[in-house]
Amino acid sequence: MENNRYNVGLDIGTSSIGFAVTDEQDELVQVKGKNYIGVRLFKEGQTASERRSFRTTRRRLKRRKWRLGLLEEIFAPYLAQGDPYFLARMKESNISPRDERKKYYGSLLFSDDTVFYDKYPTVYHLRHALMTEDRKFDIREIYLAVHHIIKYRGNFLINTLINEFSSKAVDFKKDADILNDLFEQFYISDINDSFQLNTADMNEISELLLDNSKTRLDRQRESLKKLAKKVDDISVAKKHQKIATEFSKAILGNKAKFDVILNVTTDSSNDWSFKLEDEDADEKIVVLLEELNTPQQEALNIIHQWYSQISLNGIVPDGKSISEAMISSYELHKEHLALLKQQINNTKDKKKAHGLHEAYNEYVHGNNNKKLNQADFYSKVKQNLESSLITDEILELINAENFMPKQRTSANGVIPHQLHQQELDRIIQNQAKYYPFLAETNPNEKRSKVAKYKLDELVAFRVPYYVGPLITATDQKKTSGKEFAWMVRKQPGRITPWNFDEKVNKMESANTFIRRMTTKDSYLIAEDVLPDESLLYQKFKVLNELNNLRADGRKLKVSVKQKVFKELFQQQKTITIVKLQNYLKAECSFLTTPEISGLSKPEHFVSSLATYIDLKKIFGEDIDNPARQNDFERMIEWATIFEDKNIYSEKLNEIKWLNDRQKKELKNKNYHGWGKLSAKLLKGLRDSDECSIIEHMWNTQQNFMQVQAEEDFAQRIQEENNQHLKGNTLEEVLADAYTSPQNKKAIRQVVKVIEDIQKAMGGIAPQKISIEFTRAPEEKPRRSVERQQQIEKIYKSVANEVENAGVKDELQRFSDRKQTLTDKYFLYFTQLGKDMYTGKSINIDQIGNYQIDHILPQAFIKDDSLDNRVLVSAAVNNGKSDNVPTKNDRYKVREHGQRLYDQGLISKRKFNNLITDPDSINKFTARGFVKRQLVETSQVIRLVAEFLYNKYQSKSEIIEVRAKMNSQLRKDFGLIKNRNVNDYHHALDAYLTTFIGNYLYRRYPKLRAYFTYGCFKKVDDSQLKYFNFLHDIEDDKKKIIKDNDTGEILWHRDEGIARFKRIYNFKYMLVTHEVLTRQGAMFKQTVYSAAVAGSKKLIPVKEDRPIDIYGGYTNNNDAFLAIVKVTKKKQYMVVGIPQRAVVKLNDAAKQGSKAYQKVLYNVIKPQFIKKKKDRKTGKITQKLENFEIVVSKTLYRQLIIDGDQKYMLGSSAYKYNAKQLVLSEYALEVLDRSIFEKKEYTTVDLDNVYDEILAQVDKYFSLYDKNKFRQKLHESRKIFTELPINNLFSGTKLLKSGKRETLNEILEGLHANATKKDLKSLKFSTPLGMIQYPSGIILSENAILCYQSPTGIFERRVTLKDL
Repeated sequence: MENNRYNVGLDIGTSSIGFAVTDEQDELVQVKGKNYIGVRLFKEGQTASERRSFRTTRRRLKRRKWRLGLLEEIFAPYLAQGDPYFLARMKESNISPRDERKKYYGSLLFSDDTVFYDKYPTVYHLRHALMTEDRKFDIREIYLAVHHIIKYRGNFLINTLINEFSSKAVDFKKDADILNDLFEQFYISDINDSFQLNTADMNEISELLLDNSKTRLDRQRESLKKLAKKVDDISVAKKHQKIATEFSKAILGNKAKFDVILNVTTDSSNDWSFKLEDEDADEKIVVLLEELNTPQQEALNIIHQWYSQISLNGIVPDGKSISEAMISSYELHKEHLALLKQQINNTKDKKKAHGLHEAYNEYVHGNNNKKLNQADFYSKVKQNLESSLITDEILELINAENFMPKQRTSANGVIPHQLHQQELDRIIQNQAKYYPFLAETNPNEKRSKVAKYKLDELVAFRVPYYVGPLITATDQKKTSGKEFAWMVRKQPGRITPWNFDEKVNKMESANTFIRRMTTKDSYLIAEDVLPDESLLYQKFKVLNELNNLRADGRKLKVSVKQKVFKELFQQQKTITIVKLQNYLKAECSFLTTPEISGLSKPEHFVSSLATYIDLKKIFGEDIDNPARQNDFERMIEWATIFEDKNIYSEKLNEIKWLNDRQKKELKNKNYHGWGKLSAKLLKGLRDSDECSIIEHMWNTQQNFMQVQAEEDFAQRIQEENNQHLKGNTLEEVLADAYTSPQNKKAIRQVVKVIEDIQKAMGGIAPQKISIEFTRAPEEKPRRSVERQQQIEKIYKSVANEVENAGVKDELQRFSDRKQTLTDKYFLYFTQLGKDMYTGKSINIDQIGNYQIDHILPQAFIKDDSLDNRVLVSAAVNNGKSDNVPTKNDRYKVREHGQRLYDQGLISKRKFNNLITDPDSINKFTARGFVKRQLVETSQVIRLVAEFLYNKYQSKSEIIEVRAKMNSQLRKDFGLIKNRNVNDYHHALDAYLTTFIGNYLYRRYPKLRAYFTYGCFKKVDDSQLKYFNFLHDIEDDKKKIIKDNDTGEILWHRDEGIARFKRIYNFKYMLVTHEVLTRQGAMFKQTVYSAAVAGSKKLIPVKEDRPIDIYGGYTNNNDAFLAIVKVTKKKQYMVVGIPQRAVVKLNDAAKQGSKAYQKVLYNVIKPQFIKKKKDRKTGKITQKLENFEIVVSKTLYRQLIIDGDQKYMLGSSAYKYNAKQLVLSEYALEVLDRSIFEKKEYTTVDLDNVYDEILAQVDKYFSLYDKNKFRQKLHESRKIFTELPINNLFSGTKLLKSGKRETLNEILEGLHANATKKDLKSLKFSTPLGMIQYPSGIILSENAILCYQSPTGIFERRVTLKDL
């Protein structure tokens, strides 16, 4: 083979890249004596959410420190006059008396701290005294109180000015009206029975909710009777009662089902069920918001505000200050503690007495750094209460939720900053006559209404989120090398709350923030997407739904669609199917109520023109003025980005034609979320007729996917992307790409693999690159849930027409048992329990004997969707063969299919398939078939294709292969895929991809525009007889396939199948793993006390804080590894380099190699210090075990070959197997469930597979002598032979593991990765695959470090003894 004629196949996954290099005859290329086929494995790309969370917390604490530093500067001169060392002593307050650095002993605050604490048991006592007592206080006392106020200043959820603020800030009546409007938008059904709050009694309801004399449970029960607006329909009333129940639970802080409240369909309801008072509630809400539409988001925000108001009223009742409320809690707690002590003393059962003592200790102080919450504390107390004179009093307090209140709880997060500021102002006003500096006015006069005094700004000022870190991008790059700051300055110099507007350019910072926040178009790489509630984007979504819609099986005429758009959608926010049907019948000449299909929701449109309707109320007919559309879009974009109404108001000033009324009304508008497409894509790109995509959607019946696939637009999109790709690096392209971190990581790995292949092939570009992307499974699949709900709804609506009541009963049983609705059962219920072709009843108890048939045979078209599959008896299926049902006169397909279609049980497409005769297909229908079979629209495929196309220009053809074609060949030729056995399946898929790509390219030259990236030639596909493009290969009668024009042999059946099988049975392929450093948390965030220093390996909180005094963190995380030689033992050892040492090492590296080695030695040194305690004296001595650094940086997953062991370094203590297990075709067949049943294999065959695995382990897997895994697998054979074939269950409870599951667990434990499996069924005490060395991995002097290129074709081997 000439090196300039080779093809590459890529099987792209989110954690793997399979690759294969072939010649034009589909033979694998050999390089360096190896078949060039293999797989690159890597860790899936992760989101930055966890890092972002840590960064946000660090920033918050840093800004708190900044505020407190400014406070200290204000007070320092006045504190120094009476007590020069007060602040110095304060800074030492957290230094232990046992610490040798301690300078000040005894009372830290005053001459006698005892007197101070007796007078003011808590800081709230001090704050209250400073507000209410008319006398001169010690300046140090004032400082302590103000310090506390500023440190814990409260939230900023309410924007009310301080002089207008009330702790009853929520207007329940007004909010209820808003909620009802929102509920109408997402509670829609066939009879338009949306849930509504009872606004007529809202004043009474709000008083009840805020009544602290009642328990939360009582308030919930009583409010529930009045919350929902009354309806006459009993079934609807029951539904509303369920919603009202969850609503009342939510706002009162009880555990609530938010999916029920917000009308969300989910099969993971646990994620939606939580308390708003939970410590992690805010994080849960952030996750939920991503899955909600705008009305649902707004409703959730209001519910959260109600909860905050109700909780705040419980903490700080109206009319009380925070300090008064907290003092009251303190006094009650003190009083109740005396009761509890009395109860403990009176308890005769010592276990119960101890239980009460322990409950209180865990409630107040915690156990293992975790405190009991109030509910658990109450529960534990009640469990240990012994009848006494005071038992009833304690129980009464518990039932009233008033027993032992605490000052500091997570619920304090609902306290707004205005309440703290009010106390600060009262302190200032009370003490300013003695200390005039306290009343210094705010230097920033513009904010005097928000913060009257200079000190007020330390509570009231918040750095706007759109400014970000208080450092410019340039300065951040210089100082730390980081690149996430975006602040723009006006002036240099120190920034304070009082000069913020002078130093920071808020507007430019906001504009930069906009550019950072806006995601990119999923089609045009560099273009910013539109807001989800943009006028243009909402128009696009409505048109897309209308163009997918069918009335009585036909698309709406363009004129009718446009009329519906103007007269329905532009007038009403919510359009139900009923509204549309009534409108079409009344206004559009429909004689009967039309049947509506084609929508994603059966009851209503998902999209609306809500923004258009809102803005029309403000701007009237001007909303349709073309000259002002860009300005309207800017307003919407700003409202989407800026929660801060002040900056939004400032931005609105940029639009000069807005008047004051319009600005005021716009200021109250809130928009949420981002779309997926840009303005340029929808209206900027033009076809040869100078029409945009949105104009096509307006003037035709085409939906977006159809329009963008038109040759003109496809070419314009590619041209735009290629223009952006020119001159940009891969990272610059990915930075602009709208795709997940997982996809970005995969694309980076693709480029590395391709470049490595090109290097191995002499630098010459591939002739063709065929790509196929393997989609990752959904984390939360919802299909089966939605299927069942869909069928249940249809059965309900056509109840009288379902002849077989047993079918309805079976569906109800499925629902009650929460059984999974598999394809067979789904088809059974959608066919009303009848054979699709003959109309005979199907016995559901024998459903396994029935078969799923393809309506249009696979020889004609490869369509595995449910629209092309039916459930029929085996005899009927076998008799049909490759014919279509319409060819058999005995079948009652049309009659039965028409009935199912009329009832909504099957789609129009499925009905058409049932009555289709392939011989009658016209050229336009044919084109649709072709596109469905050949066009792959995966986003990652498109990005890879665009990048490779630009990289190789005209040198390489980029061919997109549909994922299903690989599966088709595997199924046809018995190439079983078992992901648990080894990683070679990725490589085989890559080979099949390049084979299919090469075959399609040569077999269908006139159709290349469909599958070759960058080819836009008009094609003639009307003469095709088959639309299964691998049909000729599958036809066992066609031994040879030739090119009709040239006579070239494209496929020789016997040789081709033999080649497939040969590659399938390869015992060796190239396998490489990405080597990496680790980033993230340096350790677990919990700080353990010094008391556990002896039992836990603690990490100091700070370098100068010994763990035996201050305690420390646990679970050190290493960044990378190193290999050292222990001098005395003459052995090599792997050690971890902690993440907390990375900054220090990076700084040393800048100074040169010697400095780096010195710092690295000191980082490793503590691991080789041995402590020895003298038994007689108790004296502890330390001795350093000498070592030298051999390899200063070794990455995770580094490949090591040591004797007959081949493994990767999982850490300094873990080895990961790197040998691939290979099993026979027979074993793979037995492991495949469908083949097992088809070939009637037995339990003995599973025993044979176990024996084959054992033989392979004995021969190649010496690594598994660790923990005696090999020995245990032999000893457990008898146990295995006695297992059942499959798992045995009692309901959902596993009674006994089966052989099939056990074999899969063994395979996973032997797999060449980090997986460990608990083989409890074989009585393994240690998980299989857990190759752990607690004292560290020891390497022999002959151990080899194998450094591999991305494909593994190039490698460098280094033996330790040679270093």
